[in-house]
Amino acid sequence: SILITVLVPFSHIAMAALAEPPTMAPLVGSVIDNIGMGPYQWKEGMVSSCVWLADGAELLLIGSVTRAMELEWDLTATQKGGLVSIVFVGVMLGNMASGPCSDRIGRRWPTIISYAAIGIFSVLSTFTTGFWTLSAARFFVGASFGFGQPASLSYCLEISPTSWRTFVYCFSGYLFIAGEAYSACIIMVDDPSMKNLDWRWLLIVAALPSFA
Repeated sequence: SILITVLVPFSHIAMAALAEPPTMAPLVGSVIDNIGMGPYQWKEGMVSSCVWLADGAELLLIGSVTRAMELEWDLTATQKGGLVSIVFVGVMLGNMASGPCSDRIGRRWPTIISYAAIGIFSVLSTFTTGFWTLSAARFFVGASFGFGQPASLSYCLEISPTSWRTFVYCFSGYLFIAGEAYSACIIMVDDPSMKNLDWRWLLIVAALPSFA
């Protein structure tokens, strides 16, 4: 009877514990919303979103220097268009590869790889000697920032509070415009008339945002 008297209260406690629903851990998004926007998000957002700055600089520049390449290499109209179009083919393939890689290894490494590859292939573009070698280099430039775009944007949105995500998303677009403005400025410095552009020097200077 003593044993029964001791065990019965414990059996009631056990049944009560089983009847209560388990406590759910808070979601990461809820924790970020409660913390709010802070220095960490600003720092990481600026560093990773500059992929879009490099993107804007490269895209505007390659469309502007094709005339100088035409004069140097006697390019046809089809080849001039191809030099610009091949960049977008690279962007498309880079975008397609970015998602699976980002899900497997995280968002940071694709962004870092993107920065490094943009800089490397932009500099390699200045050593090309003809249409085909430049097309190959520009293809990889496009693939490089195409690889970093989805990863950097996803990373910035995931670490930002819900109320800030619209601003963070739009901020990437502002950086793209800033990159185009940067390219426009260096073109004006080189030759405002755009008739005698030093396109090799411009390609190197346009790659500076990826090294920054």
